Amino acid sequence: MHPSLAAMGFPWESGAGHRALMARLPRVAFVGILLRDRDGGRIGVDRSGNPVVRYRPSRYDLGHLRRGIAAAAQLLEAAGAREIWSAQARYVAYRPGGGAHAHWLERVDAAGLGPNQLLLVTFHQMASCRMGASAKTSVVNADNQVWGVPGLYVADASVFPSASGVNPMLTIMGIAHRAAGIIANRI
Repeated sequence: MHPSLAAMGFPWESGAGHRALMARLPRVAFVGILLRDRDGGRIGVDRSGNPVVRYRPSRYDLGHLRRGIAAAAQLLEAAGAREIWSAQARYVAYRPGGGAHAHWLERVDAAGLGPNQLLLVTFHQMASCRMGASAKTSVVNADNQVWGVPGLYVADASVFPSASGVNPMLTIMGIAHRAAGIIANRI
């Protein structure tokens, strides 16, 4: 992992503490938790025409995230990790053994899972320009063309009807390939 990416997920209590964690980077294993959010967010436009993104994980989705954190810690423990910590702003760590996992989860809860409390990243944003049969409920038609804008096509994960919950790379490639064929036939 590139050090800049690791630095984002390491807790910050002081410069010296962060430096000490970064020095351990060659011996650190990372576990990503893929969350398929149920409740999602919204993308809109403000009065000036600028995009506005609104996303705050729901209690339901945070519950799934917490289960993922607990399972990732158990996986690391089974793999022989000597110390385990979360990607929270505060340093919340434990050394496996003697029921430490359960106590650690209490401290994870206390540190919080909300905005500015935990590193949340997103990849392959999905379903912001949904494909559908009607301009009232979707952004693009079945040919990937934006409703009411001839010649404008969208061919990425944003045309999904909802988040897939799995890596969408092959599906995106299929959507793009199909859309390219449609566009090529029209020009």
